[in-house]
Amino acid sequence: MSKLIIDHLTIGYRRHIVSGPLSGCFHDHGLTCLIGRNGLGKSTLLRTMAGIQPSFGGNILWESDKTMKPLTVNDMPRDRVARLVSVVLTEKIDALNLTAREIVGMGRLPYTGFFGRLTPDDERIIDQAMTLTGTLPFARRDITTLSDGERQKVMIARAIAQQTPVILLDEPTAFLDYESKSATLSLLRSIAHDMGKIVVASIHDLDIALRYADRFVTLTSNLKDVTTNELRKEIASSETF
Repeated sequence: MSKLIIDHLTIGYRRHIVSGPLSGCFHDHGLTCLIGRNGLGKSTLLRTMAGIQPSFGGNILWESDKTMKPLTVNDMPRDRVARLVSVVLTEKIDALNLTAREIVGMGRLPYTGFFGRLTPDDERIIDQAMTLTGTLPFARRDITTLSDGERQKVMIARAIAQQTPVILLDEPTAFLDYESKSATLSLLRSIAHDMGKIVVASIHDLDIALRYADRFVTLTSNLKDVTTNELRKEIASSETF
């Protein structure tokens, strides 16, 4: 059992506090959808959990069967965080002259050392990630020639290749058609269950999230776990959305 614990965390950017203090917990072996109104800090929370931006207070704790006690993620060096948490953001990557496989290979950077040379084992891990996500058929194509759905699969493959126990995704179904949204959430749910990972995705499309999510966490004045039935009632009363 692994857990990512949010302990009285205050989040924001520059000198502006967005939300907090927040407390909650994210568990493995399930797809968790992070939901809530726009402007409450879902993206900021995910970026803070990934170590991309600092918090204004509080802690992010990592607890697993392999740790004697919870580890404070805030205090970890960047290379250690990169082996714990991978992240897929909403920004599109327009990397000219880079193939899909080269993008996925970036997931191995926390392990390859200063020169970024891939070993046969790294190549095998990349192959496995691309096979799992169905991206191997267009591995040699330039990333800029791919559809939005194909690009999203490539970014998820990169996160898998990073081999972290935690994968965070900010609006992974944005810009996608309905079929691609379904395929993406189905893939994320499989990754969480089959690989035993903590997978957290912020999402606005609640209709489709209700089909695939194992649990929901709402961001209001704090973090709150809600069941599917509770969420349906909240949607009907518009208390959260």
